[in-house]
Amino acid sequence: MRIAMYGGTFNPIHLGHMHAATAVAESLRLDKLLLMPAGIPPHKVLPEGSATPAQRLEMCRIAAGYIPRAEACPLELEREGASYTVDTLRALRQQYPQADLWLVVGTDMVLTFDRWRQPEEMAKLCRLAVVARDEQDRARIAEKAAALWESLGLVCDIIDCPALPMSSTQVRETMDERLLHPAVLDYIRQNRLYLPSPEHLRAEVEKRVSPKRMAHILGCERMAAEMA
Repeated sequence: MRIAMYGGTFNPIHLGHMHAATAVAESLRLDKLLLMPAGIPPHKVLPEGSATPAQRLEMCRIAAGYIPRAEACPLELEREGASYTVDTLRALRQQYPQADLWLVVGTDMVLTFDRWRQPEEMAKLCRLAVVARDEQDRARIAEKAAALWESLGLVCDIIDCPALPMSSTQVRETMDERLLHPAVLDYIRQNRLYLPSPEHLRAEVEKRVSPKRMAHILGCERMAAEMA
């Protein structure tokens, strides 16, 4: 059995994630691709207004329906404390002792892999599927992969996947429907996730109206707040 784990905060999962996941599933001929939303990321604080863990998992479940052989996995969300990849890989290896197991990472992640928690053990538990966005990426990955093989015995498979330039931060700030699968976007709208802040709305309106009209709009805003 061929299984890959694709982890991330997925706050929310967007078309860039789905594009990379599809490329990995097809390139490695996977039997199962696990979309794994992180519980408490050890090196990242989720921004205010983020989706709940259950909502991030549900968005992954929705997205998985449109990715070959993908499914959402709650393993990290069910574990208490900081979410370290090595712990997740141990659990997956116990669950699938005979499987060929990959961890999906990007260029930045593979370049810092030897500074992760217990990289020596991770090298024994899995291979890396490293997504290369372009030829420059591929060259950097290949150089690092050779060093990781020499130092850790870690095998890296490079997956060519031209980048879709987007980030979850960009999605949350703009809610640009072109960056999200329609089914994920519907879930976000139905659950009123990632609503823009008043500051963001003011900045966007100011780009579109004259200074005189903006002063009038801000006056209406103050009056509405006082009446409320």
